[in-house]
This record gives sequence, C-alpha cells and structure tokens, in this order.
Amino acid sequence: MSEESSQVLIVIDVQKGFVTPQSEHVVTALENLQYEFDYVVFTKFYNPDPSPFRKLLNSGSMPPQSPETELALTPRDDAVIISRPLYSCVTEALLVRLKTWGLKEVFIAGIGTETSVLKSVTDLFELNIRAWVLKDLCASEKGAEFHDPAIAIMSQLIGPQHIITCNGTEANMARS
Repeated sequence: MSEESSQVLIVIDVQKGFVTPQSEHVVTALENLQYEFDYVVFTKFYNPDPSPFRKLLNSGSMPPQSPETELALTPRDDAVIISRPLYSCVTEALLVRLKTWGLKEVFIAGIGTETSVLKSVTDLFELNIRAWVLKDLCASEKGAEFHDPAIAIMSQLIGPQHIITCNGTEANMARS
C-alpha cells in the first residue's frame, strides 16, 4: 500500500484501569480491528507524582508501572506503544511517528471519550491533522452520559463529517 493511502489507527487508553462494564465493549473489537490498518499506535496514560491529576484533582489512580496502566488487549507485534502523563496522546513521539510515516490523517478510538479522546482529537485538529473518530469504538468508563455529549462536542469542534462508525470489523469506515 502506498504512503498516501496508508492508514493508522490510534487506540487511546484501553488499559485495565479504564475498563469498566460501560467501556469493555471496545476491548475485543479494537484488538481485532488493529490488524486492518497499516499502522497502529496504542497510548497509555500514567499518573506520576507530581502531576496535575494528583495536585488539582486529588487523584492517585494509575500510578506508573501499576497493573491498572497495562493494556487490556494484546497489541500486534509491530504496534507502537506511547505512554504519556497528560490527557492528550499528541506527544512529540506520536508526531515524529506520523511524520516518519508521512501521514496527516488518523483514525481514533479508545477509552475516555470525554477526556483523552476529546483532548487528543482537538490537538490533532489544531495541528492540521485530520482525525476520524470511530464513535462506536470509543467509550467512557463512566457510561453513555459522558460518551454521548463528548461525541457531540467533537462533532462541533472538528466537524460532524469526522465522526464516523466502524463497519463491523472492516477497515473500510463509513465516512458520513
């Protein structure tokens, strides 16, 4: 496949600490879907001390190297895994990788629709990188009451045409 038609899937924070009954439906689907893309990046959140999460939110969850920071699925052998201590997965490591691959368009899915997914998609947009949000493969560990408004906000921020659904386990996404 040529660089121009290559596709990358960015899977945000599908980690043991974020998998709940409200978010578990994305785990197996994303584990299977990763093989349909040319490239795949998994991001992992961790909460070091000090951090704004600890200082401002009094949250000690997801400390570095704890079992809850581990991925809840098995990444394929050539997957890139990027850890970061902030909401956004748009790190220098990710941007270098996208540049190396020659990509200005990504597919996004994962856990934390209202937090890490929303922040990452907005950051990508502001860097002129087109993000396609796979809304049926995003979830909030807190449920639809957080997921649905976040999808609506992303639709407003990056355009409703960039909020799409995955067509089963196919790599052909319905861009509507």
